[in-house]
Amino acid sequence: MRPVSASPPRTLASRLAAAGCIALSVAWAPNLPAQDQAVPATIDNDGVQRITIIGGSYFFRPDRILARAGQPLHLIVRMAEGIVPHRFVLDGPDGKPVADIELATTPKTVQIDLPPGQYPFSCPNRLLMFKSHRERGMSGTLEIRNE
Repeated sequence: MRPVSASPPRTLASRLAAAGCIALSVAWAPNLPAQDQAVPATIDNDGVQRITIIGGSYFFRPDRILARAGQPLHLIVRMAEGIVPHRFVLDGPDGKPVADIELATTPKTVQIDLPPGQYPFSCPNRLLMFKSHRERGMSGTLEIRNE
């Protein structure tokens, strides 16, 4: 007779199944909460503001960007390693896209000239009937300020 507190030995198959469940739950989990502070674009010696945005498994880093009005702004966007296709779509003042870029591991640069305001960006891609990438947390905000 085995004591009640003893557990039966776990087989290799049950351990692999448990590891697979954990891996799937991590892969399909929503993105981490948004960053607490906006990341400022850096101003290079040529007077151009630049910031690199990396998109990946349902995230953009950084997801909050701060830039100055009246100075050229270059957004350098690329995709993190992975197989899921993503896009970077930045909405303008009228809600229509001012940038719509298919992300790749090779960086792409887009020059932005927007008036002061807050502009959302996201990945609108969707797989079949699943939530869109934006609904899963792949979104952010570009804030242009007079300073």
